[in-house]
Amino acid sequence: MADPYRWTATTVGYILDRQEYLGHTVLGKSICENFKTKQRRAATADELMIFPNTHEAIVDQDTWDIAHKLRLRKRPKAANGTYTHRLSGLIYCADCGARMGFCGSDGGRDGKHYDSSSAFQCGNYRSTTNQCASHFVRASVLETVILKAIQAVSRYALENEAEFIADLQSVWDENKAKSEDTGQHELEEARKRVAELDAMIQNLYESSMKGVLPERQAQRMIQQYDEEQILLERRMEELENQIRQESVKKADTERFLALVKKYRDCHELTDAMLYSFIDRVEVHEATGGRTIYRKQNIDIYFNFIGSYYPPCETISEEERIAAIDAEQLRKKQEKGKRASERQQQKLKALRESAKAGEPEAAARYEEHLRKQRERNHRYRQQVQEARAADPEYLRQLDEKERLKQERLLEKERKRSELSAQRAKLTRAELKEKAKTDPEAAEKWAALKAREAEARHRKKEREEARMAADPEYAAMMAERKAEYERTRAAKRKAEHDALVERAKTDPEAARQLAEQRKYQSEATVRSYQKLKAAAESGDPEAIKKYEAHLAKRREDYHKKKEKQEAISA
Repeated sequence: MADPYRWTATTVGYILDRQEYLGHTVLGKSICENFKTKQRRAATADELMIFPNTHEAIVDQDTWDIAHKLRLRKRPKAANGTYTHRLSGLIYCADCGARMGFCGSDGGRDGKHYDSSSAFQCGNYRSTTNQCASHFVRASVLETVILKAIQAVSRYALENEAEFIADLQSVWDENKAKSEDTGQHELEEARKRVAELDAMIQNLYESSMKGVLPERQAQRMIQQYDEEQILLERRMEELENQIRQESVKKADTERFLALVKKYRDCHELTDAMLYSFIDRVEVHEATGGRTIYRKQNIDIYFNFIGSYYPPCETISEEERIAAIDAEQLRKKQEKGKRASERQQQKLKALRESAKAGEPEAAARYEEHLRKQRERNHRYRQQVQEARAADPEYLRQLDEKERLKQERLLEKERKRSELSAQRAKLTRAELKEKAKTDPEAAEKWAALKAREAEARHRKKEREEARMAADPEYAAMMAERKAEYERTRAAKRKAEHDALVERAKTDPEAARQLAEQRKYQSEATVRSYQKLKAAAESGDPEAIKKYEAHLAKRREDYHKKKEKQEAISA
């Protein structure tokens, strides 16, 4: 049983042809020509009623155009032993207009693939019905030319957008004027003659009815005029079709510029880029024969703009000859490279045979090594003699020797600096050594002074910023408070842990006693410092000292009241 949900090629083609996916509404797809038979036929493209942008699109216009164009190419299925190419269907003969066919193979008799194996030829070449030249062109040349044309036009359009649009407009106006001139005048004359014949036929009919002109003569003249009208109407139809076909489509610069911006930096011709940019390519017959001066014109027609090439990218004859010379040099270098590779392969085979123990191969390999040593010796002697006679070479030797000595001195200096840095004491080691070594004590004092100066500068910068920025001042105050809270909590936790350990550990008990002694002495020193500052007249110190005395009196009275309550 056939699967009703299976998609065939016809189903996919029907989906690809639907313009509803572009956001359009399409009506009148079939037409009934005879109300009696009720038979309907598919409407042509001109008969369809299309209402654009009536709903949301799910496919953009560029993608739909590319798919439609690829389907119109209709490449025949490649038979066994033949090959196809992605340019097939895009290449046309510039002389006869026939589509150029692809000639390809997987290699020659030796199994190697040559560049000329993939090429295009005119479809009417060697044809029994039509005659045309070969127009042979390699596929690699076409791809290179297309890529360079895309890059040139894209670069010119991006750098000179206004000039690009103006050039396309002038080309379009010129082509439109040419298309209107071809056949338009003849069409107007034919329409005028048809109108005159209608008037003449009407006059003859009236004269015949009135009896002014015999009926036999009137019928004969009407028949002649009618035959002339039929010929003129056929000619008018041909001229209208010709003008319609030759009408120039206006360049869509906006869509082309959008396409250029999409492929801004293109270094490789991809399939998507090829079908987006190229409409068709026309190849002319080559001149110059099979020589290095072979020249072949290739016209490239782009989508949306037609055949266009920027004026600044024209190549002069001198540049073309220079490019030919460069290509010849490249081929010569490749030939020398291939010869060198073959020589290396022969030498490798000879070396392996010599290692295998073949006497003849060993003798030949030894002879080769001897000749190689002699050639190297002669070459070194020639080089030394030529350099000894050149003062510039001697100057370069002296300069190299001087630079070498400078590099050695620089390395020695860096080595001594590195050793000095390694010998430098850390901060903790310097502090410990300063207790017994006077020189280390001086270094420690200098280090402390530098650190104190750096802290003072940092504090001044922070105070200046806090004075100018209230938000920063609030942030610093909050940060300081948070630091004091975390520091106090950490010290309290350490003190509580030390108290617990002191209950069982003598060493911890000794540390706790030393800590309490230090705290007591520090409290006394702080009190004495505060008292001295208050006696010297410092308002802030006086305020703190009076608060301290008030707190002591309050604590004394609380303690006394507590003792009295206990004794009572």
